[in-house]
Amino acid sequence: MKKGSTFRVIAILLLLIACTATFANASMFELEIVPISKLIEKPSVYDSTTAYRKISVVGNLSEISKYSAVLADGDIVLKTDVTKIGLFNGFEQGEQIMLTGEFKHNPIGDDIMYPNYVLRYPVQDVGQVNISDINGNPASYNGKYVTVTGNLTSIELSVGRYTAIVAETGTNEHIRIFYYGATDLKPGEDIKIHGLYNGGILHSESMAKNLSPLSITSLVPGFSFMAALAALGAVAILLSQRKR
Repeated sequence: MKKGSTFRVIAILLLLIACTATFANASMFELEIVPISKLIEKPSVYDSTTAYRKISVVGNLSEISKYSAVLADGDIVLKTDVTKIGLFNGFEQGEQIMLTGEFKHNPIGDDIMYPNYVLRYPVQDVGQVNISDINGNPASYNGKYVTVTGNLTSIELSVGRYTAIVAETGTNEHIRIFYYGATDLKPGEDIKIHGLYNGGILHSESMAKNLSPLSITSLVPGFSFMAALAALGAVAILLSQRKR
């Protein structure tokens, strides 16, 4: 086999790994960060009232209660809707956070940010935790990334997302999952989920069978099943050409 052909096969394999890993690191919870000063200066540019758009803003919680919240960046402030008060569970006044959601401009009133997700900032990933630990102290995990494992007891597709219930092995502890990708997982399977825990829901970007540590999808985070097949196919071609 020619050396150039070998290099091409290896390059394709590396590209597959890089692309899938990069895709896995992309987050729907952390979008374009727009400074609060820009929202105040040019509110119509980011107004989602007429053109649906999601953004992220970062600031300190200068006020927080069950009735209202204010995000501050220095002397500039932004009112925040707290209808979904559970999103703010465990957050304290003065804490720096990231809000991802919709900004709505009101020419004769207050501009308001309507959050879909509230994250600790800088972003925190606590790694693998037990479902029982989360349920025992949800406020301490709220707004953080977590990884959990358990048995998939139910899963349903509704309004463009999957809603799943996962049970911790050996206990009666359950956690509710929202998953926004595609999956063929079925109840009864042992799975691993990684995502943002916020408002009592684990919003997952990664949900798959809980494979052994020797699996290629475990060795290379974000390496999808289809990409794994393609990579193995490339290796098979390389080996067959070497035998000629």
